[in-house]
Amino acid sequence: MDAVTIRAEEEKDRREVEVLLRKAFWREDRIPAIGVGATEHYMVHRMRGNEGIPELTFVAERDGKIVGYVIYTKGSYILKADGTKLDVLNFGPLGVLPGYQNQGVGSALMEHSIKRAKELGYGAVFFFGHPSYYPRFGFKEAGFFHVSTSSGANFPAFMGMELRTGYLSGITGNFIEAAIYSENLTKEPAKAYDLLFMSD
Repeated sequence: MDAVTIRAEEEKDRREVEVLLRKAFWREDRIPAIGVGATEHYMVHRMRGNEGIPELTFVAERDGKIVGYVIYTKGSYILKADGTKLDVLNFGPLGVLPGYQNQGVGSALMEHSIKRAKELGYGAVFFFGHPSYYPRFGFKEAGFFHVSTSSGANFPAFMGMELRTGYLSGITGNFIEAAIYSENLTKEPAKAYDLLFMSD
């Protein structure tokens, strides 16, 4: 099996990436509630050219095909106690093609993208994810940084990481996600977009 190669997403990759995300996140049990088994491919379609950061959007290749993907976004911030905003990154979806999961593809994407975000000078990243997986990359519960959700909650799945030393020093506030993450992506446009993938 070939080693994993990480590179920036190119325009020619977009369809293959969205097929990958649909397969990675598809769950039949989502259909009764939301009308479609996955919305992550539609979310990424919406992110490109908007919240998505091209310099922090990567594909993982192995065996001559794209097997993993991650996208970071702008537009999230910490609303500090004094009412000012501190910009932070968010990321996701992070997806790995079924058949290539649990083989280090996701780890390679995370390690590469975190390193690149630091090189580009970004200050911090916050997101919601699996607390059994992401701490290995340096993430901590957001409460460690005195940051809560928009509703003031804290729990293990809400995590953050300081990318630039001191960026979060003395900060207390609430995390406000970029709009794309809180939009209702289960409405008719998501269902209509998914119809374009029925043959894949």
